[in-house]
Amino acid sequence: MKNQQIYMLSEEGIKVLVEQITENIKKVLNPSISSTEDVFMNIDETAKLINLAKPSIYGLVHQNRIPYHKKGKRLYFLKSQIIDWLKSGKKDSKDDTEAKANEYLMKNQLFNR
Repeated sequence: MKNQQIYMLSEEGIKVLVEQITENIKKVLNPSISSTEDVFMNIDETAKLINLAKPSIYGLVHQNRIPYHKKGKRLYFLKSQIIDWLKSGKKDSKDDTEAKANEYLMKNQLFNR
């Protein structure tokens, strides 16, 4: 038997891994999608994409809260990074939060029975 390694992943680690595998499969099955998402956009295009005013985007850049690239005095935004940034802001619903709380309580009971 060869030297095998076993890795333990958290629930969040599994989700990230599944997302990466899904994205890789999408790129293989439809390469035109990946090529259109890796496009640099200016601030006007970015504002239109995420439906924010230009001053709001400048504020996010100033606070380093949005992924951007700067060349000279110009700002550029990679479409795929902006979409990932938007996705990362998802908040759990009440049902998701309750499910996580119940799972935690099942694993960490207050009293031993």
